Amino acid sequence: MSVLVYDLTQGLLRQDPRTSVMGVRCEGEPRLDPSVDPSGVIRAHDACFPLQVYVQDGRGRPWCLRGRWTYSGRELGTSAASITHSWRLLSAEGV
Repeated sequence: MSVLVYDLTQGLLRQDPRTSVMGVRCEGEPRLDPSVDPSGVIRAHDACFPLQVYVQDGRGRPWCLRGRWTYSGRELGTSAASITHSWRLLSAEGV
């Protein structure tokens, strides 16, 4: 979980360098979506986490962000392997 919080925090800081992450709460079980090649080897895998993220923006306003954080692995087990991550914001509420 610490890697996820670190990656999420870095992404938010790129948008607003004065953002402070106050807390992160997983709202449920992650969704795991592996994909196999014809020989049955997993070559792609997504892990999607439903999160509540409590932040204070650069102006000092507190927010509760709800969304999905996803890690996507592609070409796993090969020299072209890559892992990316993304945030999909579903709602933002001032608190």
